[in-house]
Amino acid sequence: MRTGLVAKKLGMTRVFNDKGHHVPVTVLQLEGCQVVAQRTMEKDGYTALQLGAGTRKVKNVTKAQRGHFAKAEVEPKAKLVEFRVGEDGLVDVGAELTADHFVPGQFVDAVGTS
Repeated sequence: MRTGLVAKKLGMTRVFNDKGHHVPVTVLQLEGCQVVAQRTMEKDGYTALQLGAGTRKVKNVTKAQRGHFAKAEVEPKAKLVEFRVGEDGLVDVGAELTADHFVPGQFVDAVGTS
């Protein structure tokens, strides 16, 4: 099971396939998506990855969050999200996730706020 990513929607466009038909696509931007923490079954009772995206000034982060980011040795993130994964899906803390994390042709679920 692969983890999710936090992305920003830039807009819509279209791509033409081999037959000349257009396929509508959504353009997403990844803004420094990094693993901030791991949740393990032994310590937390469930298995998940905490991802952070975007950047935030240090002065605008609470002391508790500063300590959390310092422990992970990553810069403060604007958004934190947890994704449940299997034991085999854990990624090292501090690793940056890119679009290469997904397999070509893989279906993804998208969730957004408006």
